[in-house]
Amino acid sequence: MGEISIEIKDNRYMHELVSPGDRFMIGLVRDFIEREIMPIRREMEASTRGDFELVREIQRKIVGLGFQGAFLPMEYGGWNLTSALTYSLVVEEFGRGEPACCAAPAGGAWAFRPACIAGNRAVLEDFAPRFLSGEPYVACFAMTEPSGGCNIENLDMRGKGIHTRAVLDGDEWVISGAKVWPTNSGVSDVYCVVCNTDPSLGDEGIALIYVPVPIEGFSFGRFEDKAGFRSSREGDFYFDNVRVPREYRAGGPGLDAELLHDNLIFARLFSASWAVGIAQGAFDEALAFTSERKVAGKPIRQHTLAANVLADMAIGIQVGRDSYINAAYMFDHPETYGKRTSKHMLSRSTIAKVFCCDMAVKVTNQAMDLMGHYGCAGAWHAEKYWRDNKIIQLWEGGAQLGRMDVARGYYHYDQFHPNRLYERMRAMRES
Repeated sequence: MGEISIEIKDNRYMHELVSPGDRFMIGLVRDFIEREIMPIRREMEASTRGDFELVREIQRKIVGLGFQGAFLPMEYGGWNLTSALTYSLVVEEFGRGEPACCAAPAGGAWAFRPACIAGNRAVLEDFAPRFLSGEPYVACFAMTEPSGGCNIENLDMRGKGIHTRAVLDGDEWVISGAKVWPTNSGVSDVYCVVCNTDPSLGDEGIALIYVPVPIEGFSFGRFEDKAGFRSSREGDFYFDNVRVPREYRAGGPGLDAELLHDNLIFARLFSASWAVGIAQGAFDEALAFTSERKVAGKPIRQHTLAANVLADMAIGIQVGRDSYINAAYMFDHPETYGKRTSKHMLSRSTIAKVFCCDMAVKVTNQAMDLMGHYGCAGAWHAEKYWRDNKIIQLWEGGAQLGRMDVARGYYHYDQFHPNRLYERMRAMRES
């Protein structure tokens, strides 16, 4: 059998956009995944239906790589690793291996971006040492609520869809409400909770408040039983007059809305790269399978029909990769491309996320098609990639809200645009 692939992996990225430091980090993570994760992917998923211990062991090893506190400013002992491009490149590699296993150690970066950007010294001084202890310390960005689906991510709602309330009582915030589906819920040590101080204030009422647990008034429901992405934990939890210090609010009125939007755009970029990694893993499986299996006397991939399918898979993956890399580079250089929370940047990041997730659904399906019944068999992992990708497509507002956000980069779209004709029709019906 000849080589499975002759692709030059270092040329997947334009070197002008991806720094030598990023390429070194990609190589470090790639080696870790090949050595520690690839041989035990099935055992890890089996662990999620049992004691979860094998997943925790891998997460502890990821902490040992030094990524857990890398997002912190240097004055607090971190690497000041804030680049969306760097995070996205690393996440792509995990997508190819075991997509969900990096969610716990990486949760701190997403949850604590708001405090880092706002320069909240009280929050950073209290929590930074815990991320640098060398032991797993898990954070959660708690956004989605049982009543609203993607209301919180919807810019047109201007915070009115946030039902978790935070009321200032002296020097403490008193929080009441519920959250569902946040990654790392039920296993986190601290939560960054998206709250509303007053729905009538619009974006000014949005508040991001840090809640360490255990704490009086906080309770957890149950973990979700998911089709894929099983190495991360999601569930529902509740706040019943939970009290935290006033200074645990990330920024303040208006600024917290900006920080929320920044976090959403950042997340869509690394979600796009996650999907690309999953698609790459499925493509690698299909390449290996079709090089070994023969039909009519020659390997499957030497048949023109199979070659065309593999080519379409490769096209989707590379275009998706180029899309997220370009968008992440723009996000990291606001001095050239404009404000990170602009509607243009929201649109570009969402283009990458929507395209890459749709592409990964198609590519994982195509991999299974090429492999026939073996595509459904655990030994080849294609069906696992297929299951793991779907939740990425669904989170952060899903593909439908995502398309609304893409439109915002091209014209002033507003789903609540006034409709005088409708108002006249309603008046006629009521008369």
